[in-house]
Amino acid sequence: MALMYGTDIDLKVRENISGLVARVGGTVNQLIDYRGLRVEDLNLLDGGFGRVATARSADERSHKIRNMARYVRQELQYLISGPAVPRDRKTIIADMHRAGEFPKLAGRYNASLSSNLLEHSPNPVLLLLNFYLITKAGGWQFHAIPHYQYTFDKLRDPTPVSHMIDDFVNGSDLSDQSHNRDYIRSAIENNGWQREFHQKYPVQYPYMHFHVFDQHNTGELMSLMFKEVTVDLLKDATFSDNVVLFKNELNPLFIEKHRALILKSIPELASRINKDLT
Repeated sequence: MALMYGTDIDLKVRENISGLVARVGGTVNQLIDYRGLRVEDLNLLDGGFGRVATARSADERSHKIRNMARYVRQELQYLISGPAVPRDRKTIIADMHRAGEFPKLAGRYNASLSSNLLEHSPNPVLLLLNFYLITKAGGWQFHAIPHYQYTFDKLRDPTPVSHMIDDFVNGSDLSDQSHNRDYIRSAIENNGWQREFHQKYPVQYPYMHFHVFDQHNTGELMSLMFKEVTVDLLKDATFSDNVVLFKNELNPLFIEKHRALILKSIPELASRINKDLT
């Protein structure tokens, strides 16, 4: 394991990620030790970030057989490796841009985890606020986000934090196409290995990167929104990710500037943000 900037994020992750955790979007293997954790997997409604099958063709025999075979493989892997293995049949299917629609999730988790998720969101500020909603006050969030220099995004520029704030203010949603040309140029035209992928999957949410991250805008965005932020770059033969850990408390300056919009977007946060101001 190589943490490029010499932080103690690995120690902080071990100290603070405990108890019941939400894992969103599939496997999160960066820095996470699953021994002793109780994991609940969440996925987006369309299954776009994981392998959760929709019920669209559940009446087809072949579909059922394929699903059952996958479930059996996952259960066997789970028996060997424990909660490090996501299981489709144990996944809560919920659109994490609208977690407030699921009251049982509010403040449910000691920590929340994601990997290769935030870059797929057209509105990462809104997405992070929904992570804030499902995680207990004083809990922790951990996210791994691809560093653009080591992906098909390498010809793009890291997204300014001001742009991501504008996306929140303007209510950017899943229909956003403002990044399509930039993504197509980098991922498809100049890094052709994505060309075959997009012959099957359209250039739209969730099959594209809306935003581009490095260690700088990752730290700037999280510090703007949250407290006690630690950012590093995990670079080895397996990973080339910005890894970020922060306390699940909103920055009072962020609340003061965007309170009305926060409450308009997620009314369920009313009592929480008042506590974070004290």
